Amino acid sequence: MTIINSSSNKQVQLLKKLAQKKYRAQFALFLAEGSRLVCDAIRLGANVVQVYQSQTAFEKQPFENAVVLADKIFDSISDTVNTQGVIATIKIEQKPFSKGNCLILDGVADPGNVGTLLRTASATGFLDVFLCNCADVYSSKVVRSAMSAHFLLNLHVVDLENAFSMVKGMDVYCADMGGQDVFDVKFEQPFALVLGNEANGVSQFSKDNSTKIVFLPMENQLESLNVSVAGGVLMYLSKNIRR
Repeated sequence: MTIINSSSNKQVQLLKKLAQKKYRAQFALFLAEGSRLVCDAIRLGANVVQVYQSQTAFEKQPFENAVVLADKIFDSISDTVNTQGVIATIKIEQKPFSKGNCLILDGVADPGNVGTLLRTASATGFLDVFLCNCADVYSSKVVRSAMSAHFLLNLHVVDLENAFSMVKGMDVYCADMGGQDVFDVKFEQPFALVLGNEANGVSQFSKDNSTKIVFLPMENQLESLNVSVAGGVLMYLSKNIRR
């Protein structure tokens, strides 16, 4: 078994570079760390370029064709506190718009919110997510929060105008407190749902170009919910299931 022990090794240098957005864009690669994520990437047909394991992890449960790194080298790459000793490079692929139900994220800035919304979108049968001026969808925190949704969704990193151009002809529902009670709305399928920035909500452009603006009613004089919570409720309600 050959073990990479040098931090100057080209593969190690690439893994370190992929922690930065500019290099993810340059090489069209992102990292998925952890046994579950890597196994899901393989199982779900993601374009897995290479799997890397720490020596300790490889000796316990080897992945086929994994490149083995000395534990200290792997630790210098890992982005988790308690590493499982496995990480994979995944190709960033530009997939076509499916024209099914889709999510437009208008300036969602928190990586945890972006990842949670991706996971919920996948769970509720959405096929595409447009990310417009959002946290980097391929950052390690978003990838961990999304829990393999990256391998199930068509992800489009575009500007807002381009996103609305691509969904032209579909009904677009925009989440904003100035709209109609969502419990009185029937979502016409397929459609686009727009969710906005944590602090400022959706942009004026989104409001001006949406078919309908909807809101979740609040009790106890609360003004809003966290965007990932509100988005999750809206995505489930959009299935038009009333119990």
